[in-house]
Amino acid sequence: MPGTSVLENKPSKSSESGTLRSKCEENKRSDHEISTLRAVAPTSSNPDIIEVVCPRTDELSSPPAIYTIFSRRQKHLLSAVLALGCLASTLTATTYLPLLPLLQTQYHSSAQAINLTLTFYIIIQSVTPALFAPLSDTLGRRPILLLTFLIYTVATLALALTKHRYTSLLILRGVQALGASASVAIAYGVIADVCVPSARGSMIGPVMSATNLGTCVGPVVGGLIAWRSGGVKWVFWALVVYGVVTFAALGLLLPETSRSMVGNGSAGRENIVGLRNRAVQWIWLGFQWGVEKQDAVQNADKLREGDEVGRTRRLRMPNPLEFLKIMLWKDTSLILWLGGCNYAAWYWIQASIPSIYKYVYGWNELEVGLAYLPGAIGVIVAGILNGKLMDFKYKLTAREAGLSVNKVSGDDLSTFPIVKARTRGLLCFWIVYNMALCGLGWVVQSRVHPSAPLVLQAIVGSVGTFFFFSFNTLLIDTHPDCPGTAAAASSIMRCGLAAAGTAVLHPLVVAIGRGWYFTLLTILVGGGQGAGIWILQRWGKEWGQQRREKQQQNTAT
Repeated sequence: MPGTSVLENKPSKSSESGTLRSKCEENKRSDHEISTLRAVAPTSSNPDIIEVVCPRTDELSSPPAIYTIFSRRQKHLLSAVLALGCLASTLTATTYLPLLPLLQTQYHSSAQAINLTLTFYIIIQSVTPALFAPLSDTLGRRPILLLTFLIYTVATLALALTKHRYTSLLILRGVQALGASASVAIAYGVIADVCVPSARGSMIGPVMSATNLGTCVGPVVGGLIAWRSGGVKWVFWALVVYGVVTFAALGLLLPETSRSMVGNGSAGRENIVGLRNRAVQWIWLGFQWGVEKQDAVQNADKLREGDEVGRTRRLRMPNPLEFLKIMLWKDTSLILWLGGCNYAAWYWIQASIPSIYKYVYGWNELEVGLAYLPGAIGVIVAGILNGKLMDFKYKLTAREAGLSVNKVSGDDLSTFPIVKARTRGLLCFWIVYNMALCGLGWVVQSRVHPSAPLVLQAIVGSVGTFFFFSFNTLLIDTHPDCPGTAAAASSIMRCGLAAAGTAVLHPLVVAIGRGWYFTLLTILVGGGQGAGIWILQRWGKEWGQQRREKQQQNTAT
């Protein structure tokens, strides 16, 4: 028999009632296992002996699979490394802005020609994630991040050494954008790899705050270095140092997390096709966290399951247009719009700051650079707070639905009201956001004391961060199999909106004034977002179910 407990009933000297003695053979029992023991009738040979069958360990239901092996401390380290990488795109874009007059002189070019380098950077910035993020879903996060930062560092070094050739400036800015712009999309993929849905907000907040931080402090850094050095090359050299430090941090501290490559982080690496050599394994996958030899023995079944991930998912080139399929789903396209319009509006505000504080309030270049700091503070604080708030709203929604939050293997989001969890309470923030956005234009138009627009910038930045993080988190929740590709679609949407708005910013301000410009912005962005949130809350769950059913049918065929 698998295991037998013998309960022997012997009468005591003081009473006719027997005492029970049990012994479980062959298998050691935990409290959970003992509760599953089943008793049978007394044996015919000895009616005082009750035979109890102890099921073997392999007969018991296996515990739920662990979603990730990464501990909380390791996730904090990952957050710091990813935040450093996410600075690249926005920091590189905005440190360039104070250099425009100096670049005209150095390269003997017109303002229009130098502005073309800005446009070219934004175009490459918007399309690059569509190339590299799907690669990270199939080939791994680590090698793609290392490759992009190598490209970025080399291009920035070449810019620091280039002196007078405008063509070189234009091409190298495009290559620089190619290397800098994929980090945010890949970071969303890493977060989806290592965090269950109920805990993603706490990691997304600090990591993605770095993206907005780069937008705010970039002009300050670029302007300060250019002001002290009197030229542009030291700004590029500072970015070279940043690129080298980030590349080293990623190489030394970032392990592979892609679930297609390493499962929950414990998959056996020697079985991944094409990565037999140990040196190649380390370069491609990094070191392996949290798996000791004794754990490998005790969790052999889980590790074999992880090995299967490596065997069945061969290294292959993905379709770079995969993001288009994501954008065509009704629920996804609405989520992309809701997340992108706030980013675009914030970008338009950032683009208008130099003209506002220089020509309306008469500030110098250094003071104009410092005008970005209130927004930066609002964005950073809101990012951290919103991460905690998203996790709280998730747990509150689960409790209202009568569901328990699975922190070990993660919840089944096909049955969880995830749209409600991510969007609840946003309409209250929406009212505050639109009041501040509209008011910003009119206080500038009326030349109110500069403290007023600075405070309104902080409010718009902080409240807009709540929207941006909530909808981008919902995006990777609804596309758990390809979070990098989903983040790439988000990048294209928000960068496209930002570029379109920047193109019409100056003509509209000249035509209708700043007050009516921000009023029009409030109507288009605020009105569209309010309607979008209501539609998503009303039909988002139904559309998501239709999308999943269609995806399952496509997979089956």
